[in-house]
This record gives sequence, structure tokens and C-alpha cells, in this order.
Amino acid sequence: MQKIWGEPLFGTEAEIDLQYQKILAKKKYKTVITVGDYCSHHLQSDIKIFDKKVQRQTFDQKHVCMTTVENPAGTIQKEAWDAVKNAIKERINVCVNGEEDLLVIPAILEAKPGTLVVYGFPNKGICLLEANVKTKKAFRDTLENLFSEKN
Repeated sequence: MQKIWGEPLFGTEAEIDLQYQKILAKKKYKTVITVGDYCSHHLQSDIKIFDKKVQRQTFDQKHVCMTTVENPAGTIQKEAWDAVKNAIKERINVCVNGEEDLLVIPAILEAKPGTLVVYGFPNKGICLLEANVKTKKAFRDTLENLFSEKN
């Protein structure tokens, strides 16, 4: 997720937290999903998806894993997709052995409209994505383009 999708919040940790809290107070999201350890550790959310690493360094995550899944770097395994889908349904946290970055995609595609998905943007801040018709279409189109390029 090296591309900025959605609304970026960049700045210091305090600046990002203040902006984030204002957005949550202004718009009442049904559910908030954080993807990544920094976001899951520092930001309020209902569902957390993390791999216990920040920029490839081990990170002591304070949140409980309700389910653990394998997902090698640069992939979205079917089991990982299913774990995200189940986490959204059950409102539980997912711990990933491997890498969670691309799990933003199933989080958006499986989330109900009105859900906020937040992911980290290394060395800059975070990005906020609302699961809605437009965002879901953009992600589906991106996946279709990736698969059609490989064939």
C-alpha cells in the first residue's frame, strides 16, 4: 500500500491523533478497522489487523489476537482474506504471521458501507479509507487490472 488511497493524515504523532479524533467525532462510522501495528496500537478501532512488526522491526503489540493467519509478504492468501472477512463479521482482531499490508484490500471489499479502514503510510502518517461504492469499485478495478496484466 505504497500509494495514498483515501484521505492522508500526515504530521507528528500528536497532530495525527488530534486530526483522527476530530474525524471520528465528526463522522460516526459504524466500524473502524486498523491495518498495521502502528495504527492498531495507537488509534481507536473496533477491529485490528497486525503482524507485530513496524517497518520490519519486531513490535510489542498490546492487543489480543483472536485469530492468527499466515500471509507471506506481497500476497493476499485465501485464508487471510477469509480471516479478515470473519474478523469483520465477529468484530475480532487478526494477527498475521508474515505481512498484513495488502489486507487493506479485503478489509475494504468485505466491509459494510460506512466502515472506516485506516492504514499506515511509513514515515509520514496514516491514510483513511471509507468503505463505500466508489472505494470498493476502485479496489475491484485495481485487482482486475493486476490479474489481467498477469495473464
